[in-house]
Amino acid sequence: MTLAQWFSFNGRISRKTWWIFYFLIPIGINIAAGALDTQFTGPKNALPDKSGMGDYGMGAFSIAAGLVGIWIGLAGLAKRWHDRDKSGWWVLLNFIPVIGPLICFIVAGFLRGTSGHNRFGPDPLAPEAPPGGYGGGWQQPYPQQAPGGWQPQGPPPQAPGGWGAPQPPQQGGGSVPPIRRG
Repeated sequence: MTLAQWFSFNGRISRKTWWIFYFLIPIGINIAAGALDTQFTGPKNALPDKSGMGDYGMGAFSIAAGLVGIWIGLAGLAKRWHDRDKSGWWVLLNFIPVIGPLICFIVAGFLRGTSGHNRFGPDPLAPEAPPGGYGGGWQQPYPQQAPGGWQPQGPPPQAPGGWGAPQPPQQGGGSVPPIRRG
């Protein structure tokens, strides 16, 4: 995964990619930023509080890592929603207190995406699969919908050869011979 892909909101990612690149690595970056803040700024109070930790606040490293982490987190969630064939705008569900972030965490970390190609790109688990998925032939990902259901566009496919083409021999023992036109 390139740095540009890490910050991009386009495409799809698998659960494994989300756990590694969009969950664990940002947590490690935030821990390292906190350690750098502690190392370079130290506690703001000379006297520690009851916990013995002192008055540690967010420093420049933590603020920068937090802002970058917010962008990366939203990008990763949008890609996971894309993998489920949903709009990336579903990341706004995070703004619903308590239940919103819980739903987003479950979707991103535990639910499998759609199989095969969808409108956001190929399946990250099988990118070489045909656009119709695993099922056997190529299908358009989203056929045109007509009011009465799906209608094929254009005339039906014609058999090769037409009227004058030789016909294959019939199988079976019918009592009536086939009609020959000629």
